[in-house]
Amino acid sequence: MLKTKCKVPGIGSIVLLAGLLVHVPAHASPCVPQWTSAADTNTTNLQNAINQCSGSGGIGLVDLKANNGISTAVITTVNLASNIVLKVEKGFTLKGSANLPSDGAMLVGDKISNVTITGTGAIDGDGGAYWPSAVGKSNTARPKLIKITGSHIQIGSNFTDAGQPQSLAVFPTATNDTGNTLIIRNSPKEQLVIESGSQNVTIDGVWIYANPKRNSSGQNLAPNTDAIDIIGTRNTTIKNCVLDTGDDDIAIKSNAGGAATVGVNIGHCVVGGGHGISIGGQEAAGHTISNPGVSQVAVDTVQFSGTDYGYRIKTDETSKDSGATTGVTYQNTCMRNVTQPFLFTYTYASGTGGILPIIANVTIDNVIATGAKTQGAIIGLANSLMGIPTSDDTGIRMLNTMISGGTGFSITNGELQLGNHSSVTTSLSTNGRVVPINDSGATVSCPNSIVIPKQI
Repeated sequence: MLKTKCKVPGIGSIVLLAGLLVHVPAHASPCVPQWTSAADTNTTNLQNAINQCSGSGGIGLVDLKANNGISTAVITTVNLASNIVLKVEKGFTLKGSANLPSDGAMLVGDKISNVTITGTGAIDGDGGAYWPSAVGKSNTARPKLIKITGSHIQIGSNFTDAGQPQSLAVFPTATNDTGNTLIIRNSPKEQLVIESGSQNVTIDGVWIYANPKRNSSGQNLAPNTDAIDIIGTRNTTIKNCVLDTGDDDIAIKSNAGGAATVGVNIGHCVVGGGHGISIGGQEAAGHTISNPGVSQVAVDTVQFSGTDYGYRIKTDETSKDSGATTGVTYQNTCMRNVTQPFLFTYTYASGTGGILPIIANVTIDNVIATGAKTQGAIIGLANSLMGIPTSDDTGIRMLNTMISGGTGFSITNGELQLGNHSSVTTSLSTNGRVVPINDSGATVSCPNSIVIPKQI
């Protein structure tokens, strides 16, 4: 049977049979999988196209577009391979089957390298059928959408067919138009997961969403649908993204016994529904400031609208959660109607029995948040105060920041260093204190409204 057409210059159209591997050099024409109404056949055809275009001779382009009258192709699990560009063309949707294993994913990359997922089409997990039974339950097993371990990974529309940088999608803007982004949506569970041991990852030009609404009991209607999870990864850049989900919009963590996460740069993103940008909940790959589980995180030029949280660092005393986070900077941020702009906690799951957690060397600079319900919180432990400066910890410093609305920024078993030109209402509890420091006042320019695109 004809499965996948791949054209090579000078040879003409060659039919590649299932299972045949062909190394396609960088100058080759795209491999184009043919679509049918059968998920198993589509999976085989796409897998063959990926295998055929992967090889040491160059980067092969796997071009996903409508053919045979099909613009939405359903697949089960496909394994990505090294040295490919997977392009999802505008108007085409690659959709997950309802038959994915609960511990699996639709697109899986295991120890791959030099891989780009690009285009302005959609990768759709069709997760709506999975969500209702998971509402109100704790982290039930469901498939992910994209799960990758590897190096030199690029995801988003801001890459060419050859995997080179381009600039199609730029955020934030007055309209935050997502027409030129790669769409990743509606995963049964987490949507884009970069697993432990990965390095040199760039996510640039994506719109990731799942139902961000809650029911009358306050439970997420699309639970655990994190947009981007960065786990045990070195050197990650996330930029020009719009994120609107039912859980963490970006989650940065590390697992006990795994690699630490080092060097995450986030910029020029827009965040709607969900839990904002979170660090921890676990970061147990490292437990000291000199050997942390998460370090060197910089966030710059992000807008939030209607998000549950803005910035969180969350950890605990349990062996799973407890770890150290150090070297975090948040700057040039606008928040509108964010329920709680900041949360730094050592009691995320109220667990005990593990190593004492650490949150150290945190700087907040040039942030304006309006319409908060709770301005923020620092929650340390009686035997592990948070934010107290030491020789290797500058503490938690808030400069040039204005937060308005709601109850005050509460401090328990910890310290906040607050700029004398900042405007934040503070509320001190047990062992809580505020130390004034010098700043010059907020200069970030925030729009009157922040547009979150309508989900499609």
